[in-house]
Amino acid sequence: MADSIQQQLQQLVLLSDSVGLGGAGSGGVSTVEEAMEQLGPLIHSVYRANKQKLFQQQVELFAQRKDAEIMKLCGSYHQEFVQSVAQLLKVRQNTSELQEKVVGLNAELQQSGKTLYEKKAELLSLRREHRNIQAAIDTVQGSVEVVRMVASFDELVASKQYYSAIKTMGTLKETYMPQVRKYAFGRLLETSIPKMESKLQGAALSDMKDWLYGLKKTTRDIGRHLTLRMKKKQVMWAERDSSVKERYFVSSAVQFVLDEEFDQDDPISVEMMPLYQCLHINEKLGRRAEFRRSFTEDRSDQLSLILASPVQFALGSLGPFESMLHDVIGFFIVEHNIMASAPDFRSKSDVDALWDTGIAKLSDIIARNIQAIREDAEVSDVLQELLTTFTYVMEENAYDVRKLRELMMAIFES
Repeated sequence: MADSIQQQLQQLVLLSDSVGLGGAGSGGVSTVEEAMEQLGPLIHSVYRANKQKLFQQQVELFAQRKDAEIMKLCGSYHQEFVQSVAQLLKVRQNTSELQEKVVGLNAELQQSGKTLYEKKAELLSLRREHRNIQAAIDTVQGSVEVVRMVASFDELVASKQYYSAIKTMGTLKETYMPQVRKYAFGRLLETSIPKMESKLQGAALSDMKDWLYGLKKTTRDIGRHLTLRMKKKQVMWAERDSSVKERYFVSSAVQFVLDEEFDQDDPISVEMMPLYQCLHINEKLGRRAEFRRSFTEDRSDQLSLILASPVQFALGSLGPFESMLHDVIGFFIVEHNIMASAPDFRSKSDVDALWDTGIAKLSDIIARNIQAIREDAEVSDVLQELLTTFTYVMEENAYDVRKLRELMMAIFES
């Protein structure tokens, strides 16, 4: 009976152990219910057999055996347990120290982070200041270069280096003005650009006008040179005609062709640089049309001055008229050279119109003195010779002299 009770208790213990291992899930609940179901019949059989005391003894024995097992188990692992507890306490102490260090490191890290943030902010501020300083330096350097170029421009204009001056102005406008235009200094400078252009144009135009004024002597020398050469040709023509037995009319154009070898002498050169320089500058400044009109007016005024010179048609007093013819020849030779070298500036129609004006004024001078010319045969012969040579010179240089010849026929052959 005792063995039976003990076996049933053992089964209950195993069931209780399985309950502990099963946990609180649905399987654990069913095992507890099974244990309770088996415990009920056991207690019932104990009370029915009146074995309560025996049951109590078996329970106590069972408890003693379990205590003994527990003591044995604890005895086997007690030292390790104590060591583990000691290590655990040490770990706990180390953990506390570590936590304190972590807290300290965190505080130091936050302080370092704050310092780093401040340094970073200071660095960014310094970088901004550096960029601003660099921008200011670049601006100042650009402004200094602009000022230097303006000063250089004034020096170049003063020294009449107009090509370099117009190049300097182009660089100033295209390269440097966009960089400094956003500053008050740049805007002020930009407003002075037209004045600089006018200064350059005025200086070049002044030199060109001086050149035109200086042409007076040059044109007279050209006219005198070409007149003397034509007189030599006329002498040679006369000799050529006298050697021909059968007299045929030979036009002046044919004579010019026959005299090509005679024309090998060096012509008088005319310095055109001031004109071309002024033309180039006005082209660069976009004032070509304005300069062309001004030049046309100046040349027309010059021709009027030449033809307004006082002359007398009396024997021994034709020198001024001859000088006038020399001036007219030189004047239109210069016009011819300008037209040939710069046809888009000085067109043939412009020169022809000026020539027609000159011939009209020259014809008017002769017409006003027609009576004095016809009254003195010697004056008439000298004048006819002068005008004949004049027409040959101008015809040789491709000018239309038909109107002048018609006037000569009307005067000397009537």
